[in-house]
Amino acid sequence: MKTSQDQQTADKFATSWNSVYDASVYTPEQFADWIAPWDETSVAGQSVLELGCGSGALLFHLCRWKPSRLVGVDLGDSVRRAGELLAGQSVEIERGDLTDHADLLQRLGPFDRVYSIGVLHHLKEPERGVDSLIAMTRPGGHFHGWVYAHEGNAVVRYIVDPLRKLANRLPWRFNKYLIALPLALPFFLYSKTCRLLAAMLPGLKLPMMNYMLWIGKRDLRFHHHVAFDQLVTPVTHYIRRERVVRWLSDPRVDPDSRYIVFRNGNGWKFGGRRNA
Repeated sequence: MKTSQDQQTADKFATSWNSVYDASVYTPEQFADWIAPWDETSVAGQSVLELGCGSGALLFHLCRWKPSRLVGVDLGDSVRRAGELLAGQSVEIERGDLTDHADLLQRLGPFDRVYSIGVLHHLKEPERGVDSLIAMTRPGGHFHGWVYAHEGNAVVRYIVDPLRKLANRLPWRFNKYLIALPLALPFFLYSKTCRLLAAMLPGLKLPMMNYMLWIGKRDLRFHHHVAFDQLVTPVTHYIRRERVVRWLSDPRVDPDSRYIVFRNGNGWKFGGRRNA
């Protein structure tokens, strides 16, 4: 069943994703980092589903790994933009509620591989999204996710998140250009400074250092996109590791296949194989 809050979140994100400047705002290296331990060899010839595809920025890269079938699902109007940006690619775009796996299974069937990156922590109930992640995976198939971590995100939780609670209520253009853009400037300068200092002083530790070294490879435009992405949503959860552990304790998951990776010091990659 769709929740009004999840629909509101999807609608807010659609204002962001419907104004993206490229088919993918991410580099192939960023995509590969997010989706690992999956790689081109493991994906080729497999059916793959993305839950919460936005404008198709990740699907754009994944289609180059030659899956046998590739489908993206999103609740928001961003599916329209995804269809435009991925026109001519072997990708199916479907509008639907990713938490309603009964509906999705009836419409699409199960998949060899199912993933959701940067979406579950914006759901009213992230556990419902994890349930779909596993339910949409065929027995013996693999699932993968990435969420914001509670650990390592103190700066964001205490400074950015209170601002988000106000900014997401404003008209999106006001939010994007009069709030997110001015904030992107010090964000950009700090990430570049971290990269410079890391080269000069190996081992130096500053707040969110690992993340800044990662995002500092990108330009101001990408920093602006990330800042707006943080501020546009009505809902953000910061997930503790023990919560991810509980997700993976689901009896449908092969206990020997489970993994949890602390990515860039501020997020959790997790996944495993569904029991055959």
